[in-house]
Amino acid sequence: MSAPDLRPPDRDRPDVAAELLEQQFDAAGLYSLRSAIAAHASELGADSRRAGEIVLACHELAINAVRHGGGRGRLRLWRSGDLLYCEVTDDGPGLSDPDAGSQPVPLAEPGGRGLWIVRRLAESIEIANHQGTTITVAFALH
Repeated sequence: MSAPDLRPPDRDRPDVAAELLEQQFDAAGLYSLRSAIAAHASELGADSRRAGEIVLACHELAINAVRHGGGRGRLRLWRSGDLLYCEVTDDGPGLSDPDAGSQPVPLAEPGGRGLWIVRRLAESIEIANHQGTTITVAFALH
């Protein structure tokens, strides 16, 4: 199987515009963001179990943007074929370790499990540093 295409969709295509969730968020908006992700994941074809996993993973990325990426971010969600994509962008200092979350964090340590959870639930993850960080993940719907 080839690697999924993690590029954002072409917004000019009418079929993509109808499938795209794009939402700015900060700490106060995380609850409404979760609700929007759940609604869109279900609408885009995820069953209830998979939608819950997608909500969890996307929420972890959003929390990381708030905690480590400048206090706010932008989430985009779209479907292409049998994959659902989530992209979270922030304006923080960037992620210094591209392998962050590859290994589990000992239970005695507080925090540090968000990317580990995301890596377990997603089919692929791409981390890009710029003046901030963009993380794009792909989830199989079936």
